[in-house]
Formats: sequence, C-alpha cells, structure tokens
Amino acid sequence: MNKIAIVTDSTAYLPTDTIHKFGITVVPLMVNFGQESHKEGVDITADQFFARLASEKSLPTTSQPSVGEMVQAYERLLQTHESIIGIFISSNLSGTAHSAETAARMVEGDISVIDSKITASGQARLVLAACEMIEQGLDKEAIAAKLNAMVESIKAYFIVDSLDHLHRGGRISGVSALIGSLLQVKPILHVQDGKLELLEKVRTRKKSLARITELVKTAQDPNKHLTLTIVYTDNPSDAAEVAEQAKANFPGASISTAQIGPVIGTHVGPGLIGFIYDQQ
Repeated sequence: MNKIAIVTDSTAYLPTDTIHKFGITVVPLMVNFGQESHKEGVDITADQFFARLASEKSLPTTSQPSVGEMVQAYERLLQTHESIIGIFISSNLSGTAHSAETAARMVEGDISVIDSKITASGQARLVLAACEMIEQGLDKEAIAAKLNAMVESIKAYFIVDSLDHLHRGGRISGVSALIGSLLQVKPILHVQDGKLELLEKVRTRKKSLARITELVKTAQDPNKHLTLTIVYTDNPSDAAEVAEQAKANFPGASISTAQIGPVIGTHVGPGLIGFIYDQQ
C-alpha cells in the first residue's frame, strides 16, 4: 500500500503529464452556461472556454464539487493509500475546501485538508511541493506543516483587462466599474488573506505591469530563490513577452508561464496577466 495520496481541484491547472507523473487526483469544478454544465479540464478546455466566452451574452457561472464527489475520491484513494493530503483553492474564493473538509469528516481515514489561500499556479506550487516531499520520504504531518508555512509565502498580483467581469460577478461596485471604463483604468488586484481584492488603479496596462514588477522587486529577498509564474487567460503571446521581460528584471529566478482556465476565467475575464510568486 502506498503511503500518501495527493488530491487537489481543477483550479490548480496542473499539466496532464504532471498529474500522471505523480498520480495526483484532481476533482473538477464546474462552469455553467445557462443550464449547460461542464467539468473544468474534462468537458471543456481553457481555449474552448475563452472562445465561447467571447460570443456569449450572459456571463457563465461556476460551482464547486459536491461533498459526495469528495467522499468518493477519498474512499477510492484510501483503498490503496494510508493517508491523504488535499490541497484546494482558497476558501475565500470557493467553497471547495469546505466541501473537502466536510467529506473528510464523513470518511474513516487519515486526511489533511490544506486551504491554499490562493489558486492557479500558487496552488499548483503547493501540490508539486507535496509530491516532492513524498518522494523524499517525509511523513504526512511534516508535509502538512511545511505546506501551511508555504501558504503564507505565496503572493499574487493580477492585471485585468476590464472591470466588467468583476463587476458582473459582484466583485466590485457599479460605480467603480463605470469609472474604470471611462478612465481606461487597468486595475491591479492582489490576494490578501485568501481574498481577491483591488490593490491599485493604474491608468495604462504598461504602467500596471511596471508597478507589479516594482512590487515584486521590493519584496524580493536576495537570500532566497524567487519562483515566479506569469499567468494568463487567452493571451499567451502577451504572457511570453512579459516572461522575457521578467527574466531581465529578475536574474536567477525560476520563471515560467501558465494558463488560467474556465472557472477563474469566468470571474476575471479575458486579457488577464498575473504574477504569482514565492521565495524559499
């Protein structure tokens, strides 16, 4: 019997080869166009989603996995593993972690649930760290403790192309959305205590990118290694260009790009560029 299984949800946006390599179980969230529901990463890809989003008049909605789906995943894994570590999207962004915790109390087994307080590549970073620690032979308690410490070190800044999706999703007030549209503001968002919040309003995209670069530079510890992921929605060429700029701005850092998929894309809309980083 294997010792520790890793479970996460689809908003980590892990590459398929990574999922297979480490045997990660991914429980999908749902994106809903009217009465039509799709499992993220199973029934609909990111590219398919953003292509459809461009032609839809109504904003899609999202929904979390049910407690029953979590129970099924746990029970299946406990047949072949001694324990489970679940790493999920911030509980302030989705109810997924709450479903995972409820399911854990319903199943007889050794299960630890980690609230990542982040999503996308920040969540993926925790999942990969857990897999690496399993390979190193650490026990579940040691891994969970290290993951909870890492949670506090992962930071994120996002630039959204439009305030419209945030407004329609109830994230900001109508007045703020109107002012943003009139002044062509490119808002900078950040994740604070697991919540997506407005940090600053900057007039142009170029200035917004310069500002988040400055924020990361200010926070950078020369004695630690910086791991930075440029996340994007439907704009891979923009992300590649920003990544090249980041390599010049952060020499020695580990820099990559990663696409954000349907569930998070529903709330932030097309054209997003973000920096998700941590230092170890």
